[in-house]
Amino acid sequence: MLRLLIVDNEEIIVNHLFEVFRGMEHLDLDVYKAYSGEEAIEWLHRTRIDIVLTDIDMPNINGLQLMDEIFKSWPQCKIIFLTGHSEFSYIYKAIQHPDVSYLLKVEDIDKVIQVVEDTASKIRKEIKTGDLIREAKEKIHMALELFQEDYLLGLLKGNSNVQATKDQFDQLSLPIAADVPVILVVGKLDIDGVELSYMQTIQQVYSVRQIIKRYLSFNLKSVIILDDHFRFTILIQPREKVQCVAIEEDYEQTLQYLKGMLESIQQSCQDKLNQSISFTVGSKPSRWDEVSQQYAALHSLLNYRIGSESTILLLDREVSQNGGPAIKSKSVGDEEYEAEHNLLALATSSMLSFLEQYLESGQKEKYFEELEKLLQPLSCLQSKNNLVAQQAYCSISTLLLSYINRWGLSEKVILKTGEIQLVNAPVFYSWGDAAAYIRKISTCVFELQKIEQKKRADNIISFIQSFIIDHLGEDLSLVRLSEQVYLNPSYLSRIFKQETKKNLTEFIDAARLQKAKELLVNENIKINEISRQVGYETATSFTRFFKNYTGYSPQEFRDSHMIRKK
Repeated sequence: MLRLLIVDNEEIIVNHLFEVFRGMEHLDLDVYKAYSGEEAIEWLHRTRIDIVLTDIDMPNINGLQLMDEIFKSWPQCKIIFLTGHSEFSYIYKAIQHPDVSYLLKVEDIDKVIQVVEDTASKIRKEIKTGDLIREAKEKIHMALELFQEDYLLGLLKGNSNVQATKDQFDQLSLPIAADVPVILVVGKLDIDGVELSYMQTIQQVYSVRQIIKRYLSFNLKSVIILDDHFRFTILIQPREKVQCVAIEEDYEQTLQYLKGMLESIQQSCQDKLNQSISFTVGSKPSRWDEVSQQYAALHSLLNYRIGSESTILLLDREVSQNGGPAIKSKSVGDEEYEAEHNLLALATSSMLSFLEQYLESGQKEKYFEELEKLLQPLSCLQSKNNLVAQQAYCSISTLLLSYINRWGLSEKVILKTGEIQLVNAPVFYSWGDAAAYIRKISTCVFELQKIEQKKRADNIISFIQSFIIDHLGEDLSLVRLSEQVYLNPSYLSRIFKQETKKNLTEFIDAARLQKAKELLVNENIKINEISRQVGYETATSFTRFFKNYTGYSPQEFRDSHMIRKK
């Protein structure tokens, strides 16, 4: 969904255009309004803006000054100047920029709508440009990037032999600094279950990498790293340190800009490549001796889900959790039987990592498919003293215990299955019984996982619905609503639609309509006052809204009620 900001110091113009574009569902626009340049800049700092429809001649901060601020915050934003100034010399500066157009205020509303439609179409076409795959192929074999990734992965994984030094950064031509904190972002492609060849997967991954690089190259210094599971880690620093700005404020501004860019990246990946990608973001800059801890925490947070939504964009401060995945040790046992040999090979492979990944991300079928590869040979072993069997059982048990403890599920698991016997192998008569118990606990965990995800979604939606009903006369923009629950605006919009089968705007309109009907039956309340109480600044806008839904004007509805009452 693109975001349109309407700016003018004449309230009647802003309100009229706001109502017009808010009612044009085919444009798929999230519409915001500002009555001054200062108020417009506040919106630019709160959320990503795609199109700005603004006057030029405004007090304090005029349209040209606002244009400079817009391109500092959102370089890819399109600006449409709606002005009474027909003098070419005044608007000459503005139209030199390829993303700026203008209209005179004497133009009719249809012309304004057409220009906004064309601008929105242009943005969507730019998102769908087809040159990214070609660029990705050209950059796959760049050796320097491989050395950079290997070095930085060592830092992220806490390798004691790898240190962050200026000399190393200079030798590897890294675009970030060793003496400046970094913001960490971890991203994951949704490619599990998609049948792609290895080269198709590589092409897809590097195409996404090019999209990320393109969006983050404007105002940020960044390095993108790929790990063995095709997860992205992005290390980010502000491109320039602004004088007289505290470092905390500088990074907070960078973080707000970054969130908007990541959302654009998600949309671009979906439109260009039909590829979903999730991100988790560190809300505070990390020193280089702290990055490994935050790296692990963001990886764990990447699997956090609300409801059935699969694509996420979350800050680490938005979700409270108790640390990252457990690190598991592996040992080698003696080979006794073919089953033992197979079990040993599997238990010492990367399968446990995949099991953990599938468990964390809620991929039940994949999890049980991999789990059976371990449990089948385990069930064939006879000796209760078999060390390979004990190793495999304890490794799987530890994986499950780690998840249960981190997400606070122990009491709920006990309630469903009785006392937890994980890691306590001697209580089972055979390894087959132990394998059956692992299946039982795993099934229970996935059931609780689904319940918890649904509960999070229900709690958020219930809160948002109550907030809307209690604040009908106030700003109910998607940005403000998302700020109440600390979620990204588009993420909240998708969750609400998935769980309720309605758009947020539909719920808001229905709530306003219901409240208006309740107030209209009281003939002592003026219609102007009712319009303000349900979020409309003018009675004209309220009347248009009410008649659109009911077929009656507010006064006709009131008169009809009074006749029925008599």
